Amino acid sequence: MKRALASPRRLRRTAARRRAPLLAAFDRSGLWAAAFARQYKLNYTTFCGWRHQRAKARPGFVQVEVAPAPVAPAELVLELGTQARVRIGSASQVALAARLLQTLQACAPC
Repeated sequence: MKRALASPRRLRRTAARRRAPLLAAFDRSGLWAAAFARQYKLNYTTFCGWRHQRAKARPGFVQVEVAPAPVAPAELVLELGTQARVRIGSASQVALAARLLQTLQACAPC
């Protein structure tokens, strides 16, 4: 009794199942494609073809929703007499300005 040959479609699925773990291992490896192909004894050109096919299967653009940026506080200007002016443009600079004022107050003559 003769065995029927497997259909090309079935062979392609098997090949796809075989290469998926290799591509996942490549993504985790951090190696260059040539080094990975050498390590796993793969033909470099074939491996590049697999990567190219996978890249074509992925969508080129993905819809992304961006949250609106928080409203930035207005700029704060501290005038220290006629000698200095400090501009505070972000909330992270408030602590620095407070330390500056404390230092200046500690150094001021009585």
